[in-house]
Amino acid sequence: MATSLPISNSNQPRRYRLVDHHGQPHLELDEHFESIEEAWAFATHWWQQRQPSGEPATLVGLGLEVSTESGGWRTLRHSQG
Repeated sequence: MATSLPISNSNQPRRYRLVDHHGQPHLELDEHFESIEEAWAFATHWWQQRQPSGEPATLVGLGLEVSTESGGWRTLRHSQG
């Protein structure tokens, strides 16, 4: 799921982070990413490493935030968990 954001006049590049079902930085995935795709790829790899082979898939509640020009974070996708 790619989301396009308007290009900012700021010199600060946008950063993305994964958040848990409470909207807080995820304890195990608390890193900053350069793109949405990079963040989801990292989360997918993490999830695949945790999922036992042959076990039914389980839901993982992850949301996504983007950095703002003011230094805060804005939710792009709320956790489904």
